[in-house]
Amino acid sequence: MGADRAHSVAVETRDPIATARALAGAVTAESPNLVLAGVQSADSVQGSTGAALAELAGLPRVAVVTRIDWSGTGAATVDRELEGGLVDVVEVDTPALLTIQTGTNTPRYANLRAIKQAERHEIAVMQADAGEPAYRVRTMFTPTRRAGAEMLDGGAAEVAERIVAIVREKLV
Repeated sequence: MGADRAHSVAVETRDPIATARALAGAVTAESPNLVLAGVQSADSVQGSTGAALAELAGLPRVAVVTRIDWSGTGAATVDRELEGGLVDVVEVDTPALLTIQTGTNTPRYANLRAIKQAERHEIAVMQADAGEPAYRVRTMFTPTRRAGAEMLDGGAAEVAERIVAIVREKLV
């Protein structure tokens, strides 16, 4: 929403590294000031496409961004989410690639007039060669069933003692 123009890059792969290879050509050709990517996809949940794209395009990258303060030129100040709910404030020179955390932005929905205007804009479709896959699935199987879990009853101290005993048994 709100873009001046858009490109659709046709990629025939589900491999995140090969996808990054295909997108790198489009990003390099456009030479944008800022590239926004998701932190991770909903299908493979690997979180590697944005990082690989930044490397292939030669751009600095900030991961898991939750807030962006950027005037459109110069450096951008971004908040990035760390483990445990901590926030790291980082300044990054542009051009750069940011991987954006889910829920960072609440989109504004366009009115009917804006939707009709957007329909008149052409979205360029770029074909991209992703090359060879970065990995292959060699085998898939259902794991063999093993003995069930052992439920530990009692208070915290009793359970902790039992866990220590189980670990010592396994290490011997």
